[in-house]
Order: sequence, then structure tokens, then C-alpha cells
Amino acid sequence: MANTVPGQLLAAIKARKFTSISKLFAAPVNFEAWTPTGHWVAPDGATIAKIIEVWFTPGAGSTITWSNETSGAKGAAALEYEITWKTQPDDQPRIVRQAFLMTVKGEKIASARVYCAGLHTEFPEVDLEKQRRSRGLAPPKPGTGGKAATAAAPAPKPA
Repeated sequence: MANTVPGQLLAAIKARKFTSISKLFAAPVNFEAWTPTGHWVAPDGATIAKIIEVWFTPGAGSTITWSNETSGAKGAAALEYEITWKTQPDDQPRIVRQAFLMTVKGEKIASARVYCAGLHTEFPEVDLEKQRRSRGLAPPKPGTGGKAATAAAPAPKPA
């Protein structure tokens, strides 16, 4: 994957080599990103590299826990990944999932849209059955003939 432009971008982010990221973008470039901290716009690779560095600072070391790269016609490319890093050695890991939708022309990224739902420090355990019961989505009780137990509706009265 590292020999493709999206793969090179992912490798640079993982290695925290933010200055090398700027070389992957064309000049000028059409870049926009939406994250919980705002809407980011950049006209050049140097600004994009600074933006990405802000997203992953402070911290050291990174682990890509999941990634997916696709490409299509006319230079269309997508890079999705989940990355984990720590700000302090004894701190909880930070986890972020991002999606880059790009157009690659001549081995450079000509346009990119980045979407990020936000930073996650920990995913709590979820009791799905309890969640379903609290929302009235529990499966039918045994012995009800496949129907949930409900009160009988009154018979309609003639007019």
C-alpha cells in the first residue's frame, strides 16, 4: 500500500513525518476537512502538513489499527484509517478514525476532503440487550406465540 499516494500519506501520518506530507499534494490543491474542532481549508501542501500535525499533537508514536484504501476512475481515491497514539506513556490511548476522499493526478493529491467524527479515548462496554429493552426493542417473550405481550385493545363501539 505504501507505494500508492494514499499509502504514502498513511505511512507519513503513522510515522509522524508531517513535513513529508506536504510533498504529496499538488500546487495549488483543493483541501477541506471537517472535524469536531472545525472546518479546515488549505490551498497548499505546507498548510495541509501543519493542519495534520495539529490534529495529532501532542503525542508520540502511532499505531494504525485499521485502514482501507480504494481507487477508481479518473484518479479517484479513498483512504480510511483508524489510528491510536498516546500523549503520555501512562495515559489512555487516543483513537481517531478519518476518511480522505481524494483526486490524484500525476502522483500528487489535487483535491482532498477529510471527514472525522472525533477523538475517542476509550470505547465503553455496551450491553446491547439492556439497550434494546430500554427502547422497547427486546425480542418477544417466550410463550407469547411470537408476539410481544400487550394489553388487549377495547372493542370498537357502534356509532
